[in-house]
Amino acid sequence: MRLAIVGSRGAGKSTLFRAFTGDEPIPPRPNQPAIAVVRVRDERLEWLRDHHQPKKYTPVAIEVCDFPGLPEPGEIDGAKLSELLAAAREADGLIICARGFEDPTYPYRVATPDPAADAENVLTELVFADLEIAMRRIEKLERKGGNAIDIEKQELKALHRVREALEDGRAVKTVSLNSGEQKLLRGFRFLTEKPIALVLSLPDEGGPDVAGVAGDFEARLAVRAKLEAEIAELDDDDRTEFMEDLGIESLASESVVAAAFRACGTISFFTTGEDEVRAWEIPTGCPAVEAAGKIHTDLQRGFIRAEVYSYDDFRGVDGDLAGVKKAGRFRVEGREYVVQDGDIVNVRFSV
Repeated sequence: MRLAIVGSRGAGKSTLFRAFTGDEPIPPRPNQPAIAVVRVRDERLEWLRDHHQPKKYTPVAIEVCDFPGLPEPGEIDGAKLSELLAAAREADGLIICARGFEDPTYPYRVATPDPAADAENVLTELVFADLEIAMRRIEKLERKGGNAIDIEKQELKALHRVREALEDGRAVKTVSLNSGEQKLLRGFRFLTEKPIALVLSLPDEGGPDVAGVAGDFEARLAVRAKLEAEIAELDDDDRTEFMEDLGIESLASESVVAAAFRACGTISFFTTGEDEVRAWEIPTGCPAVEAAGKIHTDLQRGFIRAEVYSYDDFRGVDGDLAGVKKAGRFRVEGREYVVQDGDIVNVRFSV
């Protein structure tokens, strides 16, 4: 899974990236995103680790990309904007970073933050970038005229509805598309079709309320990004001591990653044992046979059944598997069973 951080210049994106990773973002090339792998913290997995004491512990890991700051609306044309955001189309979800701290250092910004305007500007740029892609394809299909094949005519009709929404300032996700139309347009990977989490970057103290920012977001969170970036750069012992001194129980940046993970329609199931306790990411609605393939293709190919019980049931009896079975909560499921978030799964298979 990949998440893309986007925002206006000076909004605090790179500081937020540091809060996630503890590293300074160094893009490999000008105008290219910095990329880091970030673990998704899951308290359930941590409890399973402490209970089983395995040799190895593996949370879900996702890529986080820090994109260059977006220009102000109208500062560059749609083609250049679309090019700037091209790599973001490969992301599964977006994190919009809005500025909630005072900063007089940028000549094109006022010192007092206006996160609502920040978020609106970014959403507008995403709409413009999508409109550029849609119009380019519409023009190509319309040039074919009567020579267009049926599937291209269907695509053109769907794109006209997408264009109307975008010209009205609405996201692609607001357009009602049937499954066939969704399949036809999947390759465009429209930015405004993706789940979006809003993150308000706050100063060390005070700051505006994220609830005051309007917009269609799957999640809204606030992070004291500068403070958490400094914490992320500490080693484990110093980090724990520093957080205790400040009375910080958990990092909001960890909550951002977890919330964006969930916003993308993704869940976790677990495998446990003496060798490894591990979380696996799968899309919501994933059948057991496909979840088995996430672990290893051999498990999917030779799938027989899945032994399943939930984390909540397991922890409810203090990690006693016999207690789970006695309560009738240990199940044997077939290949079509839809794996649920927090399931602990053991796959039986034939070679």
